[in-house]
Formats: sequence, C-alpha cells, structure tokens
Amino acid sequence: MLRALLLILSLCIGSTAVGAAPVSRDDPESSDPGGAAISTAVGSAVVVTANPRASRAALAVLHAGGSAVDALVTAQAVLAVVEPQSSGLAGGGFLLHWDDRQQQLEVLDGREIAPQRSRPGDLLQPSGEPLPWRQATSRLEAIGVPGTVALLWEAHQQHGRLPWATTLKPAIRLARDGFRPSPRLRRSLGIAQRIGVDHSPAFQALYLPGGQPPPADQLFRNPALARSLELLANDGGPSFYDGALAERILAGMAALQTLQPGFRGWTAADLSSYAVVRRQPLCRQQWNHRLCTMPPPSSGGLAVLQTLALLERGKELTDASDPHTWRQLARAQAWADADRLYWVHDPIDGAIPTGALLNPRYIQARSAAMQASPAQRPAPGLPPGMARYPFALPDQGREQGTTHLAIVDARGNLASYTSSVETVFGSRHLVAGMVLNNQLTDFSFQPVINGRPVANRRRPGRRPVSSMAPMIVFRHGKPVLSVGSPGGRSIPHVLSRVLLASLVWQEPPARAVGLPHLSMRSSGLAVEKDPPLPWPVATDQLMLNDQPMRRQRLGSGTALLQWIDGRWQGAADPRREGTALAIP
Repeated sequence: MLRALLLILSLCIGSTAVGAAPVSRDDPESSDPGGAAISTAVGSAVVVTANPRASRAALAVLHAGGSAVDALVTAQAVLAVVEPQSSGLAGGGFLLHWDDRQQQLEVLDGREIAPQRSRPGDLLQPSGEPLPWRQATSRLEAIGVPGTVALLWEAHQQHGRLPWATTLKPAIRLARDGFRPSPRLRRSLGIAQRIGVDHSPAFQALYLPGGQPPPADQLFRNPALARSLELLANDGGPSFYDGALAERILAGMAALQTLQPGFRGWTAADLSSYAVVRRQPLCRQQWNHRLCTMPPPSSGGLAVLQTLALLERGKELTDASDPHTWRQLARAQAWADADRLYWVHDPIDGAIPTGALLNPRYIQARSAAMQASPAQRPAPGLPPGMARYPFALPDQGREQGTTHLAIVDARGNLASYTSSVETVFGSRHLVAGMVLNNQLTDFSFQPVINGRPVANRRRPGRRPVSSMAPMIVFRHGKPVLSVGSPGGRSIPHVLSRVLLASLVWQEPPARAVGLPHLSMRSSGLAVEKDPPLPWPVATDQLMLNDQPMRRQRLGSGTALLQWIDGRWQGAADPRREGTALAIP
C-alpha cells in the first residue's frame, strides 16, 4: 500500500519547485490561512459557492427570476473559469435537487466514465505494481469521459426558467475579457507545479507563463475556454457529446495521444453514449430529521450516514466542549470508512448492500465492537444478507480537487451540488481551454489482489467510487438544511462533523462551518491546525490510544444552507474563498 506523504501547504509561489517535497495524496488543494471572516447571508433566496465571482453571478440569475438550477449552471460555468483547480466542464459531479412544487427530491449522477478502450491494469507498471501517484494523475488513461455538462443540461431542461445561453454569459465574459487571479488560484498553481506539469506544455503556456503563475494585478484570459463556452451556449449541452464542441474535444484528445503514444484513445461513441443516471436518494432517519444524500457510486454518502448512526448509538453527545464526543467521531469515521472502501462500487455491476450497512442491528453490532475495541483497526463488516466477503481489500482511495455549492431560490427549490476534476487541476492536460479530469485514478489501481477482485476496479463504462456527498436534510417532510463539501476522502469526515454541530449541538451556520475538523486515516488522526474558530477542547485530549496524531491544515469548502426562524441562512467555509449572498 502506498504511504501517505506530508502535505505541503506553504508554497513559494514564485518558484517552480518541481523537485520540492511532494503534495500529499490525502488532502485537497490548499487550505486558506486562518483569520478569514466567515461569509454569511440571510434571505428568501441564498447562494453559497467557493468563489465570490461565482456567488455574485448566481445571485444575479436569481434576481433575474432564474431558478436554483439556472443559478447552478451559471455558478458552475463561472467556477470553470475562475476556480479551474477544483471543477470544470471536463469533470463530473453529483446533484441533489428539491422541487418544491412537486415535493420531490431528485438525484442526478454526472460522474465520469471509463472509456470503452480502458483496461483494468491501465495504471499498473509492467511489473504489476501500481504507478506512482503523481505519474498516474498525468496519464491520459486517468481521464474519464466528463459528465458535468450532461448533468447541467438535464437539470436545466427540467427545471430551468431562463434560456440556457443566458446562464452561460457571465462565464463567457470572464473567460474572454479576463479576471484578476485570486490568491487561492495562484497558490493552487504552485501545488500543481509540485505535483508535476512537465507533461503538459499547453497547461504551462496558459497557467504558468515563464514558469510563474499569472500576476495578481493583471487580467488573466482563457480565449479557448471562452470559445468552448460560446459553442455550448449556442448549440446546447448535447454539443459537448455529439456536435462541434465534441469534435474539438476528440481532436484535442487525439493531439494529446502524440505525447503518450501507448494511449489507446477515445472514440466518438465514448462521448455520444454518455448518459446521466437518475438514482434514488440514500436516506436515513436520525435526530428527528431525515438525512438524504447521494447513493453509490458515492461512498461518501453512505459513510456520512453510517458515521452519524454509530455516533447515535454511543454516549450522549453533549456539546463541542466534550473531548469524548470528538474521539467518538474519529472512531466512527474509521469504522464507516472500512465499510465504504470495501463494499461500494458502480451499481452497474450489481446491488450494493447499502440498506444492510445501515440496518439498526448491524449498526448496533458495529458500535458495540467499536466501543469494546477502541484500539482495534476496523475491518469491513459482514452486513445482514451477505454470506461471505466477495472482494479483496483495496488500497486507500485518493481524491483532491473538488468544489461544492448550495442554492435555494425564492420558490423554495434547492440545489446541493458537488463537482470535481479530482487532483488539483485534474490531469493538468487541457483540451479546448478546459482542464481535463483525472477521475479514473479513483478506481483501485490493482483490479485483483491475491486472486480476488476489488469491488471498485477499473472496467470500460464504469463510474469510479467517489467521496462526494451532497446532502439535503428534511424535517416533517420539508427541507431544512442543505450541505456539502470538498475535502477528498475526508469529505464524509467533514460533513459528519458539520451535521453534528448543526443538528445536535444546535450551532448557527457560521459556527457549524467554522469549527475545527479532524480526520481519522490509516496513518493516524489528523487534527486541524489553525482552524477558523479555535478548538473548544485541548487537542492533546483527542489522542486515541496508541494512534499517532498530527496537526495539519485540513482543507474543506463547506457550503451550508439552513432554514431558521422562517428564513434561509447561508454560510461559506472560510478555508476557501467561499461567499454567501442572499436576496432579502
């Protein structure tokens, strides 16, 4: 199993630093330094995104009479321009949408897909060992067929009120006319340099001219992306998959193939056959609320629900000042992770025992084992109905570049949406001005271990498992909270802490997103260093038996909406450039 590397967050922006210490695979792109104010907003319609430009553009759409989905399309398109390190048109995502008129919760899966020429061992060395992580992220075999545009288009066709082209205008303008790059974007480019950009001359030319990030005081333009957005606006979402834009994408992939001659390439059918999948939400009743999230291929949604279920079985959770609660949270994270990393795969390959993994008797047994053996490293459980363990135990997954946004419009419609390009700036390959994802590194590199298949193994047409877990919480049948976050494989750790703060500790939204995080990993307990709000307990009280503990920055980007006293309140995680805005 590959060993986790130390996160390098303090970057010298002016240095190429390719030979410097590598960036950790266990954490997302940079966490902004502490001290930033927590952005909040209260009103009848609220937007929370990871970037102020995206929030302002989305709010303008709501002011113009647009729906939550209209604002979502606008925000995601703008983020593709101003926050390309985290998401974009050539990535994928998950959407939970509440239609207030129909009183219906919809779930859209826009996860990337392995192309038909994919092979299980594509990210293995000739020796059969996994490729080193940094090398794997840059391989063309790491790029999945994108689902973001298909998801946005399908949601807009059903719930949009403004013309599709109108929703894309702010992004086109920013890409064509330029914007001043934010400190976060420039820091993320430093991280990309450390991961490696030598394989992509196009990325270097656009984002690192002369080996340096674009100056903070000069306008940065991406004319190729502006042209792609214009084609998308004029021809509609399907053009990404079977039209002029699809032709540009396929030509770009063919050109990249000359840089990696062994790559088998994409076919036109890989794009034209892509389809969004409508799924049933994964829900559980807890703490007098109904918590709904993304089902598989998300493993993060299951992990959040299981973590909270394990907590519910334990001691009274009192408040944030009780170190026992924090230790229980860390243990529950580890036990939930053991199950999700083993059992979850693309549902196309058969049923996943999500219901059994949340069965009260199973949770009770897991909780008892967790309490009886606090020092035990948890193994996956055998839920009811499963007679045996069918899979090999996989290695740990790695996820990084992700964003989340939450929007509620004046009609009561909600969008909780998480999207990603995987690593910081994805593969660092560019096609038609778009950052290409490296989501296929979310498959297990080793398809078979000790003669047994890994559940989340790479095969053509499959969607890799993801930690992304957008959520909407209901009380008495009405939505009262929407939340999600980036954070790589720590997403369910972040969200379980935020939900604990909101639903049990009764913390207001600003404190719910600003309180510290902890994350239980195979290498030990990671405790947030310099959180936006101070630790309510002494961190040395968080030690778990003989488990090592390290203090580090834990990047998240939580977007939270909560119904309080007849109005929506929004809060944006200050660990990024998050901004909450509202219509009174």
